[in-house]
Amino acid sequence: MSDTPDTPDTKDNSDPTEPIPLEPVEPHKTKPGATVPGEAEIDSPSLLDDFEPGTDFDTDPELERVVKGIPVGGSDTPAEIPTAQVAAEATTKGEPISGAASWRFPAALGAIITLTAAIFSGVYADNTIWAFVLRTIYWALLHTATGVGAIVMTAVLLGKAVGSFEGAAARMLLIVSLFLVVFSLDIPLTPTHIEETVLAAAAYFGGLVVAFRLAPRDAAVVAGAHFGLALLIGLGSTLSSAIQAGAGGTGVGV
Repeated sequence: MSDTPDTPDTKDNSDPTEPIPLEPVEPHKTKPGATVPGEAEIDSPSLLDDFEPGTDFDTDPELERVVKGIPVGGSDTPAEIPTAQVAAEATTKGEPISGAASWRFPAALGAIITLTAAIFSGVYADNTIWAFVLRTIYWALLHTATGVGAIVMTAVLLGKAVGSFEGAAARMLLIVSLFLVVFSLDIPLTPTHIEETVLAAAAYFGGLVVAFRLAPRDAAVVAGAHFGLALLIGLGSTLSSAIQAGAGGTGVGV
């Protein structure tokens, strides 16, 4: 008789080539609204509760409104804006008269042409050559300033921005110098020398259109404002000369 206890027979008598039988596992079924054991309970409505049944989630109404150009609160038809109106607003609204291009080159060129005009005025002067030379340089500086004032007046009238004041002054010096260099020429066509004034005005107007890249209508506004300011200054000089002449004739000092 053996002293060892009886042990069960643990030898595996199954055939290793046979498949292991598995029982199907059914998923855990819970009632609607019930929680699964071991999971947190969320007491919040579903994200889709606020949408109507059959809502199309593949399209974005707000994006379609922007793409079609439909105004907020408007109808489903796209807003029709005339192409010419859009182009006009894009090119004129807030567009500066004097751009941001470099001012050094037109300023240097204007100074050179001004000196040339001063030389011409001295060459063709009948007397007091230096007075004619200095007067030409004075006119160039004076009417450059009045030209900048005309640019500001035009900007206000046309609802535009002035832009670069340095560029406006440099380009206006160039334009005024073109006027003076033609005006200083001695063209013997008529006794009144009206042709010099006409050609000088044409050079001035062409310089406005090219230097500031203005439409002829806008250039005409600038020219009119510039002429008006120059006329006021000339009128003041004329009145001052008349007063001095009258005072000298009556012996009354001023």
